[in-house]
Amino acid sequence: MECHKNEPDNVVVIPVFYKVEPSQVRKQTGSYATAFAKHMKKDKDKIQKWKDVLSQAADLSGFPSTAYRSESVMIEEIARVVLGKLNHKHKNEITNNFILDENYRSIESLVKIDSAEVQVIGLWGMGGIGKTTLAAAIFQKFSIQYEGSCFFENVTDESKRHGINYVCNKLLSKLLREDLDIDTLKVIPSMVMTRLKRMKAFIVLDDVHTSELLQNLIGVRHCWLGAGSTVIVTTRDNHVLKKGGIHKIHQVKEMNSKNSLQLFSLNAFDKVLPKEGYMDLSKRAIDYAKGNPLALKVLGSFLCSKNQLEWNCALAKLKEIPNAEIDRILRWSYNELDEKEKNIFLDIACFLRGHERNRITKILNECGFFADIGIRHLLDKALIRVDSKNCIQMHDLIQEMGKQIVREESLKTPGHRSRLCDLKEVCDVLKYDRGTETVEAIILDATEDTHINLSPKAFAKMLNLRLLAFRDHKAVRPVNLPQGLDLLPENLRYFLWDGYPCKSLPPTFCPEMLVELFLRYSQVEKLWDGVLTLPNLEILDVKYSQKLIECPNVSGSPNLKEVDFSGCVSLLEVDSSIFLLQKLENLSLRKCTSLKILSSNTCSPALLNFDATNCINLQEFSVSFASVDRLCLSLPKFGTNELPSSILHFKNLWFFDCPISESLVNLPENFAMCIWLVSESLLKVERDTSITLSKILPSPAFLTVKMLIIDHVSILSEIPDNISLLSSLEFLSLNGIAIRSLPESIKYLPQLESLDVYNCNKLQSIPALSQFIPYFTVCKCESLEKVLSSTNEPSDKPKCGFILLNCIKLDPRSYQTVLKDAIAGIELGARLNSENEDPFLEQDDDIIEYFLPAMSGMENWSRYRSTQVSVTLEFPSNLLGFAYYLVLSQGHIGYDVGFGCECYLDNSSCERIHITSLTKGNFSNMLNSYDGPSIYLMMNHLVLWYDPASCEKIMEAVEEIKAISDVNNTSYNPKLTFRFFIDESLYSEVMIVECGFHWIYPFEGSAVPKRNDGFDSDDKEEAVLLTNKLEQCVVGTQSNLEVIIVDSGFHWMHPFNFESDDDEEDIVPLEYEDFEFDDEEDIVPLEYEDFDFGDEEDTVHLEYEDFEFDDEEDTVHLEYEDFEFDDSEDIR
Repeated sequence: MECHKNEPDNVVVIPVFYKVEPSQVRKQTGSYATAFAKHMKKDKDKIQKWKDVLSQAADLSGFPSTAYRSESVMIEEIARVVLGKLNHKHKNEITNNFILDENYRSIESLVKIDSAEVQVIGLWGMGGIGKTTLAAAIFQKFSIQYEGSCFFENVTDESKRHGINYVCNKLLSKLLREDLDIDTLKVIPSMVMTRLKRMKAFIVLDDVHTSELLQNLIGVRHCWLGAGSTVIVTTRDNHVLKKGGIHKIHQVKEMNSKNSLQLFSLNAFDKVLPKEGYMDLSKRAIDYAKGNPLALKVLGSFLCSKNQLEWNCALAKLKEIPNAEIDRILRWSYNELDEKEKNIFLDIACFLRGHERNRITKILNECGFFADIGIRHLLDKALIRVDSKNCIQMHDLIQEMGKQIVREESLKTPGHRSRLCDLKEVCDVLKYDRGTETVEAIILDATEDTHINLSPKAFAKMLNLRLLAFRDHKAVRPVNLPQGLDLLPENLRYFLWDGYPCKSLPPTFCPEMLVELFLRYSQVEKLWDGVLTLPNLEILDVKYSQKLIECPNVSGSPNLKEVDFSGCVSLLEVDSSIFLLQKLENLSLRKCTSLKILSSNTCSPALLNFDATNCINLQEFSVSFASVDRLCLSLPKFGTNELPSSILHFKNLWFFDCPISESLVNLPENFAMCIWLVSESLLKVERDTSITLSKILPSPAFLTVKMLIIDHVSILSEIPDNISLLSSLEFLSLNGIAIRSLPESIKYLPQLESLDVYNCNKLQSIPALSQFIPYFTVCKCESLEKVLSSTNEPSDKPKCGFILLNCIKLDPRSYQTVLKDAIAGIELGARLNSENEDPFLEQDDDIIEYFLPAMSGMENWSRYRSTQVSVTLEFPSNLLGFAYYLVLSQGHIGYDVGFGCECYLDNSSCERIHITSLTKGNFSNMLNSYDGPSIYLMMNHLVLWYDPASCEKIMEAVEEIKAISDVNNTSYNPKLTFRFFIDESLYSEVMIVECGFHWIYPFEGSAVPKRNDGFDSDDKEEAVLLTNKLEQCVVGTQSNLEVIIVDSGFHWMHPFNFESDDDEEDIVPLEYEDFEFDDEEDIVPLEYEDFDFGDEEDTVHLEYEDFEFDDEEDTVHLEYEDFEFDDSEDIR
């Protein structure tokens, strides 16, 4: 038993209870009590040890002789079990390391071997995504540490073929290692239940389709399983897991591009990289598979040994006909849907992918598909997903599967299919009037070569058409009606026709179930006559219909939420019915240059956005917003240069956007939470607006504003000093203005949390501001050269982030200043967080982050550098945490890209545990001023961050394993592995070219030092030098780097002033200042240079060498020893 305790993975104990009950052994009753009573007189300590060991042995799963009809049967069973365990203990290594990806590590972190609870882990995802492979890899690693184990594949298929009793008997037989034949699950023999409950088992149930099946196999609330057991369930349906009471759930994600290439290449070329000449073809295949392991393996095997011509042909064929084996696997989930859910799925696959979820739900509900519950079911089955913008997306292979299902409705006659989305087929059906009543949806994405002339009765046969979209992204007006249009189907729920060529809609058109109507860039002059009853219409969008003269009467559409007339330059007036809509949320009249009057005594109480910018001829604006609570109002510059009197009574607007003007001084107190000042590009501006801005800043509306945005006011040469008067200002954004510097008075804004400076190409210098503003972003200010340090000025605001993006002219000295401030800010934040002095850092998601140009200087902070991918270091004690950094290469980077560091801890059993995965916030949160899906990094950039939640989890895990080692009397020196990564992004091409991290240690003493704390030279206990351990890795251009910490050094954590009693000697901040001795001065960067005294020189690397002066030598380890000069001074 002692051997088993010391080596539980290598020593197995199987008790045999021969002619004695386990309870007698456990409680030492009967003959055991008599025997112990006799021996108790001799050695009490030894007897007590025997009793403890016997109790432990009796708790193990074993063999009571009373359960067997003869000794021979029991011996045979013991031999079989022992043989099984010996075979079971043979551990196979996972040969393909790419299986050990982010999915594997996340699942691995959910397995808690030492837990006393029964843990059930659910894996779900689309077909072929690798659920079974991942479960097998986890089973292979951990099952040897359990008494019993079973990997049960294809549970649902087995249940359908042979029945649930067969499946249950098979599972129990594997676990208990004997042939069982239980007639019914309702009555399981008590002996079987007892053995199960005493066994710590590892079970994988693969491909479970129903929660009832799950409960039949492991019991309601897992009541059949012994303490510490682990069950992994794989399924395509997340609802199975949730209904089964499983809380540890992981959705298996697609493989990244690097691992996809390896898996594909292994199947296509029998090696991890494509052979010469096949890389581009391989990338085409990988792009088709989109990270689905099944597709990668099937395609790789299919293309193996084929020449390049055959590869090209096969890949082209896949665009029209999906691979049969992949399609068969994917269809399993589709086949389990009911008819309504199948219709929802096919509409999304062929038509609505990428649309906002709420809009899709409304449209499909109007089709009678009960979309609220149907979409939820599709999500649970991993057939669709919802992205960060609440839009519904799906995997490309699943979309192709849906389109293939529709093609199979009528292979040779597209006009008899329910949905048409292929460009050639749509053109053929419309051009030759081949549509039928079967057609329910048509979508045409035009190209430059698309030109179709339709007859007036093109839609006459398509009476059941629900969804119609002619999208024209190229402005080629692909669909024309040379003879006009007689009718449109009345059943339309969604109608989009870019470049609609008629002057109005057909007079008989009255689609009462229509939800969304888009006639953008059309030729309409009016939409309809009189009132058209469209009770379900929610969106009306006719933007840039330049011939539209008459605004429609929309009183028959009471549910309208969004109306867009942007760019309708011929529109003369807005119908009064628009303002009477009670549910209207967004109204855009932007660039309606013919509008002269906007007047209404009422307005929708639901209105959120009213945009009338660039309505340059607007002379009167008298719309009442009295009933509106949170309004974003955007107005043009009025010809009289005075604001309309009607808006001077507004209060508590959410957002107000207008050109900069002296008339803004008349706005009342608490006018708007956010004011956006712009330049009116259509008007001539004659003078620098700095004077105007200085006049309006002290006015009531600005004194109470919380957000101020100054956007592309190109003739604004400076920000006035009196901006410091804005005592309520929390956010300030300066974009595209002509300033050369920022006023130092900004630091006196007491509530300012965030300052953004974008595209200010004349900006040359920034004063000492960064420490006074928690979030400070400077982007694409290409003339910026100088940034002053602010660490020497006290600030009680927590530092959370500083971004310097594409500031390509920043001089090296300023870069060193910024880097020094960044390091000081991170270290101070860590110490404040440890003392709970900073409430801002008490939340788990608060990360201190810096994004800076990457220049030389990190070597001052990181003592050790290596070109090796992996190196090793033990985890030090007495840490506050650590900061991470990586360097990104030049190139495009997508807004949705994530980057960060994953941490793994090697425990005392040499098993690697995935503790936490730290993912940096994406660029859409950090840099929201750029246009397009990506930004271009004009040089390498450094990302430096501190994550208190990550640090806390890692250090807690280390302490937990240390505590276990102490209990077991085993030595344990924790080792950490850090893996830096960039998440895949469609628009990203940057790589990690460097990475590292930095230990942060506490001060020895009770108080947390503040900036500029000075210490007297006698305060030796407070002025202990702090150590730093760091490793850096440089490995060319990779998207994922792995670093294992290997070595240690030290780093002066903060510049403190040490003043001695001697007036002739001044000892200064060791990292940044100079040493003075007598009349001679030698300036020494302590980490790199030499000390000179008199005529003798001694070169000292401070970590390893000695100081020599005259004939005396004093050896100093800077962290622990002393400096001696003459006989009178001893400075620590």
